[in-house]
Amino acid sequence: MLVRWLPRALALLLATSCAPNAARPRDPASGAGAAGAHKSLDAARELDQAGVRLFKEGRYADAERHFGAAYRLGGPSSELWNVARCRERLDDAEGAARALEEYLAQRDLAPGDRTEAEREAGALRARPSLLTVTTTPSGAAVTVDGKPIGEPTPVSVEVAAGSHSLTVRRDGYSTETRPLEARFGRAVIVSLELAREGR
Repeated sequence: MLVRWLPRALALLLATSCAPNAARPRDPASGAGAAGAHKSLDAARELDQAGVRLFKEGRYADAERHFGAAYRLGGPSSELWNVARCRERLDDAEGAARALEEYLAQRDLAPGDRTEAEREAGALRARPSLLTVTTTPSGAAVTVDGKPIGEPTPVSVEVAAGSHSLTVRRDGYSTETRPLEARFGRAVIVSLELAREGR
């Protein structure tokens, strides 16, 4: 779900009162006065609305650019949430997690929004990865963290996020052991050319 701005009149009223989550310029002192600040907010709001339309059309990369530009022009913290949603749809879990970390660094988040963002960031970090192991020659036995996969290479298996130890064995060939890291649901591909024993 994308976060929408408050209605324009209410958002501007809250912006002038410096209420939390209000759309306001990041550094009013550096702007060209109130008129410049309002122009920036109007431009940010237009970018946000265009971003919402693009998101609904499935144009997530374009929507992300619009939400990011809206935030840089003084849009609310929720623009970072929208950026994270776009990156998630683009299958960029790591980028989505970075956007959520930036969002969580904001001081104006409501407790419920913070809790939801922390839960989302945790889910992104915990995404399992698909590990694919190929060997030359094929037919090797694979274990991950000491547990046999059960199928000979080439083989694919889902692994939990985190650090793992991969071991590959085949009769007549040297055993290979490698560390691997599964992160943010990214595919992990290991291709090994096995060396004959005694070489």
